[in-house]
Amino acid sequence: MTLSSIARKNIRKNLRQYMIYLNSMIFSIIIYFTFVSLQYNEQLLSSTITLGKLGPAFQAASIILMIFAAIFIWYSNSFFTRKRKKEVGLYALFGMSRKKIGQLLFYENIIIGILALIIGIAVGLLFSKLFMMIIFKIMGFSLEVSFTISNKAVLQTAAVFLFIIFVASIHSYRLIYRFSLSELFKAERKGEKLPKSSVIIGILAIALIGAAYLLLVNPDDFLKNSSVRFLLATLMLVIGSYLFMNSFITYLLKFSQRFTSIYFKGKNLLTVTNLLYRIKGNVLILTVISLLSSVTLIACITTYSFYYHIDNFSNRVTPYSFMFNMKDEMVNKKIQSLIEEKYSEELVYHKKIEYLSVKPDVSEVPRVSDDVHTMLISDKTYQELMKLRGVNDSVHLKKYEAAAFYDGNLDGKSDPFTGKKVGLSANEQITITDYKDFSLVNQGELLFPLVISDALYKELKKKMTPEETLYVYKTSNEKTAKGLNSEVKKVIKPLRYQMNMPIYSSFYENYHYALETYGLLIFIGGFLGLVFLLATGSMIYFKQLIEATTDKERYKILKKIGIPDKEITKSVARQVGFVFILPLVLATCNTGLILYVLADFLNIQMQVPFVTCLGIYLLIYLIYYWLTTVSYTKIIKET
Repeated sequence: MTLSSIARKNIRKNLRQYMIYLNSMIFSIIIYFTFVSLQYNEQLLSSTITLGKLGPAFQAASIILMIFAAIFIWYSNSFFTRKRKKEVGLYALFGMSRKKIGQLLFYENIIIGILALIIGIAVGLLFSKLFMMIIFKIMGFSLEVSFTISNKAVLQTAAVFLFIIFVASIHSYRLIYRFSLSELFKAERKGEKLPKSSVIIGILAIALIGAAYLLLVNPDDFLKNSSVRFLLATLMLVIGSYLFMNSFITYLLKFSQRFTSIYFKGKNLLTVTNLLYRIKGNVLILTVISLLSSVTLIACITTYSFYYHIDNFSNRVTPYSFMFNMKDEMVNKKIQSLIEEKYSEELVYHKKIEYLSVKPDVSEVPRVSDDVHTMLISDKTYQELMKLRGVNDSVHLKKYEAAAFYDGNLDGKSDPFTGKKVGLSANEQITITDYKDFSLVNQGELLFPLVISDALYKELKKKMTPEETLYVYKTSNEKTAKGLNSEVKKVIKPLRYQMNMPIYSSFYENYHYALETYGLLIFIGGFLGLVFLLATGSMIYFKQLIEATTDKERYKILKKIGIPDKEITKSVARQVGFVFILPLVLATCNTGLILYVLADFLNIQMQVPFVTCLGIYLLIYLIYYWLTTVSYTKIIKET
């Protein structure tokens, strides 16, 4: 009988023991294959206009998934091989050489890996269409999704995971050379020392976390440099989280032992004692999980917030359904005719905006590049436009003063323009004295609009080139103006790059570009967030099952001395619950505070995205808690 046949026989007879490891590998392969299938999907590539720009994000996400899958499989493999140390010891006791045992483990891992790869790709094929439907929905496409099989995705997934499986198999092969026979039999009997606690280190942990929070909330009171401040706050948060888990929690558990009336009551004795002896081995993993969960939640909630507020963003940066000046009166009239004929009933308002286009000195305005043309609009024209838009606003400008407007920057709360000077000529400059937090024109056309006094406008009009006309239209069905937008694009396409700075912007085009961009980002972020969440839940799950295997004999002794099963089950539920709750509480605090700062910076509301994402996170965590508790209880009750 060959070693490979023995390996196959072992897997068939002990399939239940192999299932945790097999399921971990299948899950990793399904996730990776599904994501890569979307990356190479021709229907998605041909439908979206943003994938070319977001392609690097897709590639980076697939690399992150690959690394995470490798770590996840390695961690699962470590759990699986640790459970089998006694089995490996028996092989050695019966006279099998270390080389043969190593080869046996190598073959078993290869067989399990290939089996997982086949199942994972097969299930991934079924899920790929579902995820295509989801991504099309959130990106605003109304296309029927077709079922396709990407050969590139199959080959890439097979190549990546065959390499990971091979490395994991080498890891199993080397297991026999790292332990002596006595160590293999006593691996589960090693006790853990009672961790040391310190009030000073516990207070330092709280102080570091508090200081990190303070740096983020009140930046002006500490450091002006935002990057240095952020790095310092992150470092404090990492060190503080580790010390919090290692020392502060240990101190609280030891402190609770002083309350004998509570400590010696029923299951509390078992729970606190077990936690005290186990917390030292869990410090690193709980710290990593709390920080990883924080990053995951922040990324998912921020991305979802952008998508959730996409209507507000679009209306703020694109106030008009159509805005154009093709620098050719015949072309302008043709576009006007198309809009007025097509949407005569849906037309809300339209206006011709007279302006002066200049190339000023904007060296004092760092947010404005030299390529941008400045639009000078008179106070009178501005008042007429605001009346049409239904905006109750006015400006009071002296001769050499101007009003600037929101330029589409993410920092939507700050005023970057007031006090800055703009040079119109060698001897003439204007000072920006007013700032409006809304857009005067559609963003993205290399325009920097300024409103100036009527007197200065008339004076400049005589000195400069003839004034130009910007045509703006507002329609009630701007989100569904695909047909009209396409017709206008056909008119301007052969002319746009032949003319001097032509202007064309439509709400439909900008809105759907944003919908595709944020839709794709929320899908990638949600996908990675789900993977990180499942991976962190699995890390706790595997760690607790390893401890359950070690604690089995201890619980048997407790049962023999008369402690009922009900009390043991409650003790397990509390012990596992404590391990799950700790990183979750710290992650929620970190996420809540950082999002508060971020929402203030972006000037948007994040309450709904926060509650939604956290609710999903808690639900999946609750499922993991239930699975871990059931599996833990089952292991310690095995005879």
